[in-house]
Amino acid sequence: MRPTGEQKYLETAIATASKEDLIVKIFDALIIAAQQAHDKLSNERNDIEGIHKTLLRAQRACCLLMGSLNMEIGGELAKNLFRVYEFWHHELVMTNMQKDITRLERVMPYFKDYRETWQKAVTMFKAQRAQNQAAGMDGSFARVG
Repeated sequence: MRPTGEQKYLETAIATASKEDLIVKIFDALIIAAQQAHDKLSNERNDIEGIHKTLLRAQRACCLLMGSLNMEIGGELAKNLFRVYEFWHHELVMTNMQKDITRLERVMPYFKDYRETWQKAVTMFKAQRAQNQAAGMDGSFARVG
């Protein structure tokens, strides 16, 4: 199967993205998959396979978020983020098993809130890194989340 232009663009965007930007992209994938699952649970309850697949994509995004954490560098913050992502993953699994839309609705607002917070942190980090580079200092981003 030949990749479409959109697929090629996405592959290039991911391949060239910084580690910080990838976290935001993972949140985008989580939000999209969760919204698609919500739509299917609301409007297409008989599409068991479609519901399952969209929830699996959201679960994988949570796993990627958990895997992106560096516990040594991130310390308590990384541990707390892991617990949050793990809870979200659990709720997505339970939503998938029970087809209970309320479980999904409880966690979805947090996906967007955390994504916005990460986007702000990345923007601030990039500004600080640019400032440090202008001053001749190295601005390495410590992987915390």
